Amino acid sequence: MKVFDRISVLHLMAGALQAMLAYGLYQSAELHVWPATHAAAYIPLFMVMVFLPLSFYCASEAMAVRRWLLSIGVALAAALVGLHQGLTTGSLRRHAETAAGWSPSQVGDYLGPALIFFVAAFLLVPALALISRDRWRVDYARWVDALLRNALILGQAALVLALFWGVLASAAGLFKLVALTFLADLIEQAWFSIPLSTLVFAHAVSVVVRINRVADFIYLRARQLCGWLYPLAALLGIGFVGSWGVQGIERLLSTGRAASLLLWFVVLSLLLLNLASRGGAEPVAGGRAMRTLTALGKLVLLPMVAVAGYSLSLRISQYGLTPERVWAMVVTLIVGLLVVGYVLDALGALRDRYPGWLMPATNVVAAVVTVLAILLLLGGPLDPRRLSVNSQMARLDVSGGDDQALVNFLAWQGGSYGVAALTSLAREASESDSGAARRSAMALQMLGRMRENRSRLHEQVASLPVFPRTSTVPSALLERLGDEPLLAGCSAQVADNNACLIWALQLEVTGQSAFVVLGREFTEQPPFGRIWFEDEQGDWKIGGTLGPAQTLDGCEASDYRPAGLFDAVVQNRVEFAAKNIRDLVFDRFRIPTTIWSADGCR
Repeated sequence: MKVFDRISVLHLMAGALQAMLAYGLYQSAELHVWPATHAAAYIPLFMVMVFLPLSFYCASEAMAVRRWLLSIGVALAAALVGLHQGLTTGSLRRHAETAAGWSPSQVGDYLGPALIFFVAAFLLVPALALISRDRWRVDYARWVDALLRNALILGQAALVLALFWGVLASAAGLFKLVALTFLADLIEQAWFSIPLSTLVFAHAVSVVVRINRVADFIYLRARQLCGWLYPLAALLGIGFVGSWGVQGIERLLSTGRAASLLLWFVVLSLLLLNLASRGGAEPVAGGRAMRTLTALGKLVLLPMVAVAGYSLSLRISQYGLTPERVWAMVVTLIVGLLVVGYVLDALGALRDRYPGWLMPATNVVAAVVTVLAILLLLGGPLDPRRLSVNSQMARLDVSGGDDQALVNFLAWQGGSYGVAALTSLAREASESDSGAARRSAMALQMLGRMRENRSRLHEQVASLPVFPRTSTVPSALLERLGDEPLLAGCSAQVADNNACLIWALQLEVTGQSAFVVLGREFTEQPPFGRIWFEDEQGDWKIGGTLGPAQTLDGCEASDYRPAGLFDAVVQNRVEFAAKNIRDLVFDRFRIPTTIWSADGCR
């Protein structure tokens, strides 16, 4: 078998596109430049970076052109979802933690939507890849097989990637034992590790796709194991529901976790049943006793879902909607739809009727509802945050309501909808209504925290010492640095361990001034060690970085610490040396040269 064939090239192309996007997003976050400064730009690009190659990998049943078109279409849908998420992330928590309003460090803003959208893409992509041109239909059995095969492909590729990095990390540790750190240093470089990870994963997917026998073998073994595990789950479910006749369900409901635990058990049982029966396309192996147990196992799922829905409705009636409860409602409805269809199928089985179509039809309907629900909730028409904010605001007149809990919810969980509602509350003070006046005061206090924190950070940045002492930092740069949350931990006293300073220096022959923020004990995380330049529009942006440190003979300085440069700047012991490596110039081109190692380095 060839190491690289047409399939490998196609997958490596998808991996290369992902590598470019992933490294570009990482660099923008590292340097704090666009798109990392805008959630509405960063999150859509992140969604494209994830779902363009992922859709290509999951559409292996389609031809190359159709796979690319399908992948681009799913990526565009993901980008639209990401755009909506980026435009509605404006909770006060984001402002309070980042001062600038948003930062890629808020991984929940894009990782959560990506994981939820993955469910929709995972269900939809194989179906679109299998659509027949002549009849515009999808073979149900092939779709179920494709779902499991894609899960196995992605799982095996992830395992290969983990083993690959395990080998590299182990080898780096071995080389370190003999004072050779080149491999460890290389692994730490983002330009090496990020593209390499995506390319290794892409190639692993291509290898797994070509070796179908491995996936088929695991598929058959998984079906056999699930066929053995489902009867156990059915017996436990029957016993658990039977216990309700003895002790009731009051104790279950009083735990406050009934809905989540019941739904987990039901979903796991449905998964085992579908794996054992190929999504209902084939009967579960066994005689009449096994068929009866399978049918009874389906029947007991209905009261479980009913109790879970009742428990969830109690929480909503008592405390209103939250984004988590909205998603729980969607899961409950979809699981309930599946269970109702399976119960009807079980009733037919108990009467010795095996139509063979009710369970597959239920799965198809549930898959369509799942995809539509995810698109509607993530895309904006039924945004869980907006529904939750409307629900909580409608509860304002409920007696015994906790105003502080309402204000906290709007500020921290409501996104931009919550901020808008909080602003509306702050403007609705009424002398005749003491409750409205109290809520208005709380809302004003909450909104003021953002401005107070931001003002305090700007004052702290303005108080940092500047070296040389005769230098002056432009007010526009101070304003820009006031948006850097890490500077909140800085001290203006140069003798303190957490001391910071602003260093003015000239690095170019043009005489243009540049500024660098240094910390005594801070790492090289931005903005520390970054060089700020003023562009033609008068905006201050990061245009370079200091480091890595070397000794005078050009070797790497492994014992370098930020405190060394910090103290040298304070004591005016820093000299500027011209680089002694010449660049190449011909015609209108200039080629910089770099020497990777110097004589004497060991």
